[in-house]
Amino acid sequence: MANAKGQSEVAEGVLNGIELKALNGVIDAVKQQPQVARATFGVEAETRSGFQTRSRTAKPTLGGAALAGRTHTFEFVGDHPPELLGKDEAPAAVESLLGALAACVSGGFTMYGAALGIPVESVKVELTGAIDLQGMMMLPAPGVVRPGFERIHAKIRVKSPAARADLEKLKDIAESTSPVKDSLRAVPYTSELLSEA
Repeated sequence: MANAKGQSEVAEGVLNGIELKALNGVIDAVKQQPQVARATFGVEAETRSGFQTRSRTAKPTLGGAALAGRTHTFEFVGDHPPELLGKDEAPAAVESLLGALAACVSGGFTMYGAALGIPVESVKVELTGAIDLQGMMMLPAPGVVRPGFERIHAKIRVKSPAARADLEKLKDIAESTSPVKDSLRAVPYTSELLSEA
């Protein structure tokens, strides 16, 4: 990838917490063998009571092989607030989904910022998802109301010395290449970019 000024990649150093040599190495490897970019991710989840669910990550794969760098699993839990029949001991699944989307989009800012030579000091993503819970309850009748989000809106606050045009370009790339956002493509998504001093 070229940086924001159209120059070739920087081979060494760290920008936005991303090691540039490693980033360029991954890009070159995929250019030479696109099949190595084929990945799988998984979780195992168990619900024993109500909405209290404990999930654990499975071993991800890349190019058909298990990732050696993933040496352990991660656990996360889910629940509902009492008004939605839960015990309020963990986020609701839809909140976890928004958290995954926020992490994916903000990670796009730092990674593509590094690839394009755009410094990013911080990215804060505030997501609001609108949902009609009648759909989950099959009201007024099954299929009348969608059970999922009707729309998602993001406020993205970026702290960077870069020009606004560079940050707008970075926002477009981060959102258009987000695997989580793309997986939610049936849900209308809007966003606004807010600079932080």
